[in-house]
Amino acid sequence: MNRHRLTCAVFLAGMLIFAFTITASAQRDEKPKPLHAPVPLPGVEPEMLTPQYWISLHKDADELIKNPTDIAGWNTRLRTKKLDMSDKFGRKHPLISYYELKRQVGLYMHPILPLDQPATLPGDSLRTWIGHNLEWVGSRDFYDGRIVRYNEEMIHKLEKAMNLDAIPSTIKRRYGVIVERGDIRLFPTFIPGFSSERGAMDLFQNTSIYMTVPVTILHESTDGDYYYVESPVARGWIDSGTVARGAPSEIRKLISTDNILMVTGNKVPVYGDRECTAFRQYLYFSGYVPFVKKTDGGYVVKMPERRRDGTLGIAECYLKSDADVSIGFLPYTKRNIITQIFKLLHQPYGWADQLKNRDCSGTMRVLYRCFGFTMGRWPNFQLLAPPDENIHFMNRSWSEEEKIAEAAKIEPFVTIVGSGGHVALWLGRAHNGRYYFLHQGGWGYNEGDQHYYVNQVNINDVTHTWYNIRSTPVFSTIK
Repeated sequence: MNRHRLTCAVFLAGMLIFAFTITASAQRDEKPKPLHAPVPLPGVEPEMLTPQYWISLHKDADELIKNPTDIAGWNTRLRTKKLDMSDKFGRKHPLISYYELKRQVGLYMHPILPLDQPATLPGDSLRTWIGHNLEWVGSRDFYDGRIVRYNEEMIHKLEKAMNLDAIPSTIKRRYGVIVERGDIRLFPTFIPGFSSERGAMDLFQNTSIYMTVPVTILHESTDGDYYYVESPVARGWIDSGTVARGAPSEIRKLISTDNILMVTGNKVPVYGDRECTAFRQYLYFSGYVPFVKKTDGGYVVKMPERRRDGTLGIAECYLKSDADVSIGFLPYTKRNIITQIFKLLHQPYGWADQLKNRDCSGTMRVLYRCFGFTMGRWPNFQLLAPPDENIHFMNRSWSEEEKIAEAAKIEPFVTIVGSGGHVALWLGRAHNGRYYFLHQGGWGYNEGDQHYYVNQVNINDVTHTWYNIRSTPVFSTIK
């Protein structure tokens, strides 16, 4: 009996030692769970999270950089700009990546004027655009909202929804205007096409589009729930309920920027009654509507609406007196640039503006829209937009120190920086002698084995790993 007890004791002791060894080994191999990044990020001082800090660095903060006429001319020139995509420093042009892919899926380097498009379009052109997207969705794995991989049957449903047999040989363009913020998508569905099983980026999303933006209507989905449209910065499928059809002359009158009320906050509520109790919808940063008047009770505006038959109607609506808005576009000054971008500080990331958030280029696009600029909807389109003499290239073989020394010569606040896949605002030199970016980034960074999520608009030292100056081959000045 004693021998049996001794044997059991030895066995149990051995099992405990084995279990402890396995547990300790597993704990050593297990990486710590990701954490939210600290606020502010490493290398950023708390006072840097205010616009006043950066504005105080520049005596010319209130000087007008471009007047409205100059900005209108800038937009006109961009619509026809010829691109120089030749090699730089003996290597491929740093902005050539993604350029053709994004154009093929429906984004525009050169913004268009939808109401000025020809009355007709060959049906084969639309078939080619749609066909490219179908080829693309079959070329790699995509995952739906259940994180289930798209199979041939699911792709066939997407194709069927596109109503391809109904495309005529010659398409007669119809015209419309956006009546609430909507999404332009690669396929006529709200079901996502996530890039991975993590379910973060919906690659079926092309961009968001704001109220009063004009569009052409080329086609309808089989069920009529989606239109295929051309907008100033992208083409694709949009919920037909967000579009009101109208005559070009009617739409031109509505979207004129001669007398507008523009949203200068992240979003503001609009109401259907003078007392501002009947909520109607939100207007978003840089969105605008026709301005009627300002009263003691607030602002009176005209809002486009979609009638039951899908045609354009106009409603009188109201904003509270303390709404963060501007009558007309803001003057293009450094003070206003910084004041506006800081209103988006810490806003969450949204790939291609999904879920009513914004990504890097979506953030820059709405920032510059506050001043009347129209920009394309992808980082390299924005970095290629200024005149060639305002685009500065960094040699990729330069060291971090050499790039900082070169960047120090480039004017901050009016310069965007980046590559074919990301864009940021150049804040330049701070009081501490270091240099900084402000941008929307949908990723994080590592410190040893610890990963930190950022995934929001934030500021970082250009030597920090979240976004390092080594990743920014192009600096483009908008002035």
